[in-house]
Amino acid sequence: MTTPKLVIFTDLDGTLLDRDDYSFNPAEPALHLIRLKNIPLILSSSKTRAEIEFYREQLENNHPFISENGGAVFIPKGYFSFPYPYDRELKEYFVLELGASHPQIIEALESIKKETGIPVKGFSDLSEKEISSLCNLSLEEAGLAKRREYDEPFLMEGGEKEIEIVKRKTAEKEMNCVWGGRFHHIIGKNDKGKAVEILKELYENQFFSISTVGIGDSMNDMPMFFAVDHPILLKGEDGPSPEKLPPIQNLTTVKGTGPHAWNETILKIIAESGI
Repeated sequence: MTTPKLVIFTDLDGTLLDRDDYSFNPAEPALHLIRLKNIPLILSSSKTRAEIEFYREQLENNHPFISENGGAVFIPKGYFSFPYPYDRELKEYFVLELGASHPQIIEALESIKKETGIPVKGFSDLSEKEISSLCNLSLEEAGLAKRREYDEPFLMEGGEKEIEIVKRKTAEKEMNCVWGGRFHHIIGKNDKGKAVEILKELYENQFFSISTVGIGDSMNDMPMFFAVDHPILLKGEDGPSPEKLPPIQNLTTVKGTGPHAWNETILKIIAESGI
């Protein structure tokens, strides 16, 4: 019997990347093994395409990726050996768009601000210098973070009551509001799970039998967890509390976050997979 092809979907911030300094160095042993065994590693993040491309280059990663909480799937041209439908063609990629456009999202957020009177500040309202300071990014990286296409991260004043009001207003506008571990995000009706399902189908077509892993640390990773065979939650002190989690089949919870925990977990998964 053929061993299924292992396919790994991973979040970035607080998962493969350290939440404070964005380093992935502690994960090098697992990353080396992934490259050695030619395991598809799909970066699935709330980060922009420009930011993910920055990390793909450093990681020597040439696989498809999912940007801005499932806003779009970017597939390198020639990656799959068969034709498939796509929405947009760029120089290097075929793009499958699942999310609302950034201008539509900004319009909805502006409307929510006016209707609720709740002080909300999106990335569009912040300068590169402010984003750099808030996120501990270089000015160049903050510039990449501002290049939004399908998602607007935002900060808001208030507590649970205000969050619920904003969530309700977002739903009225047929959009979603998700927590990414550092910011709230307003997005269209997309999520990481829908993007993962699309790629799973393509990989199944390519390899026939696959086994999927999804690893993340935040509430916006939950849809991805529902879509994979082996969901793994890296649980830090500030992570989602168990009572807030929906019942997810086969969920493994790992104590610790960032590249150290990611490395240990992925090495274990590869060892157990028998590939």
